[in-house]
Amino acid sequence: MKLEITNTELTLINNALSNYKDNVIGGNQTQIKIIESIFTKIESVTKPKTPRPIRNKQYMFTFEGGGWNTVWAKTKKGAIKVALKEYKDSDSLKVNVKSLHLATEKGLESAMGLFY
Repeated sequence: MKLEITNTELTLINNALSNYKDNVIGGNQTQIKIIESIFTKIESVTKPKTPRPIRNKQYMFTFEGGGWNTVWAKTKKGAIKVALKEYKDSDSLKVNVKSLHLATEKGLESAMGLFY
């Protein structure tokens, strides 16, 4: 259930609950705990969410005529764009888009072994 509350309404609810909590007869702990629970729920729903930043990852790919390379991007789609842009003017190096994948340490070690 999605409940939309304006800032004015939220202020009114918070003030009303605070006043009610202050005037609970006999310090009824059950009612006080319920009110505090409501405050916690309101706070968790109304707090602005901070988006998690997406970090760059290394993607590995091969060329159609042989060879390989890597690019850095946030997503696979972004990595394809970067790789194609980087080699668009090359006549001899054509990116094999189907080979593009998230690079692993083992995969990079294996590919680097071709140089030794």
